[in-house]
Amino acid sequence: MNRTIACFPNSYGRFGVEAAVPLMQDIGLRHIELPIKNAGVPSFFGEQPILTDASGPDDLDRVRSLLAEHDMAISCCNITAGNPLDPKVVDATCRKLDLVANLGVSLVVAGAGEAETDADRATLYRHLGRIGDYAGERGITYCFETHPGICQNADGMLETMRVLDHPHLRINFDTGNILYYNDGADVLASLESVIVYVRHVHLKDSPGGYRDWTFTTLGTGIVDFRRLREILDKAGFTGPYSLEIEGIEGEEPLTLEQHHQRVADSVTYLRSLGYFDTI
Repeated sequence: MNRTIACFPNSYGRFGVEAAVPLMQDIGLRHIELPIKNAGVPSFFGEQPILTDASGPDDLDRVRSLLAEHDMAISCCNITAGNPLDPKVVDATCRKLDLVANLGVSLVVAGAGEAETDADRATLYRHLGRIGDYAGERGITYCFETHPGICQNADGMLETMRVLDHPHLRINFDTGNILYYNDGADVLASLESVIVYVRHVHLKDSPGGYRDWTFTTLGTGIVDFRRLREILDKAGFTGPYSLEIEGIEGEEPLTLEQHHQRVADSVTYLRSLGYFDTI
C-alpha cells in the first residue's frame, strides 16, 4: 500500500491549478487537493479559480480532462466557504459538496467556523451537523481545518468532535497552522491527542513563531516531519497528505518556476523521510 501524497495548488500562488498540474506530474506527484472557490470572491492568492460553487457540468468536464491528460487524481477537495455560523455559507458548502460528489471524491477539507457566544456556538454546531448529514448522504467526509475558532487547537478539536459525534465530520491536521494560530503549541503532542479523529493532513513547515507567516520549503522550519510520519504510521494513517507551501509574508511575488522549486525540494525532502515508500 502506498501513502497518498498530494499537493494543494495554493503552493503555486497566483498561477493556479492549470499551471500547477503539469509541474506536479513532472516531480512524481499523482494527486491534487482540488480547491473549489466562492463565486465572485477574489482568491487570497490571486489565482483564477478552476471551480466555484457556481460551476456546472462543463466546468467539471474541464477539470476531468485536465487531470486525465496529466494522469492525476483528486485526493480531496478544499471547499472552505466562510464561517458555517452563517446559513448562506452552509448553503454554499452544500453546493460545493454536490460538485465534489459529481467528481467522485469522498473527502473534503474546510473550516469549522467561529462562535463568540454560547448561543452562536449552539447554532454553529447545528449547522455543522447539517453539513455532516449532507456530506454523509453523498459518501463524503468533511475534515475541519486547523483555523481560528472551534478547531484552532487540539483542545478545541476534541471538544468539537465530542459534541458533534458525527461519523462524517473529522479533522484536517495542519502542521503549520497549529503553530501559527497557537502561541507555544507542540505539533506532535497536539497531533497525538487528536489522532483518532485525523482523516487528512496538511504538510506545512514553519519556523514556529506565533503569527509568523513563513510557510516555505518543507525541512526549513521546526516541524519534525520524520517523527510526524512515524506517529501517523503507527496509527494506521496512509493519507491523504497534502503539501501546502504558502510562502513568506511580504516577499516579492515569485515566478512559477520559483514556486515549483519549493514544491520540488519539498517532495525530495519527503522522499528522504520515507513518505513515498510502500508500506
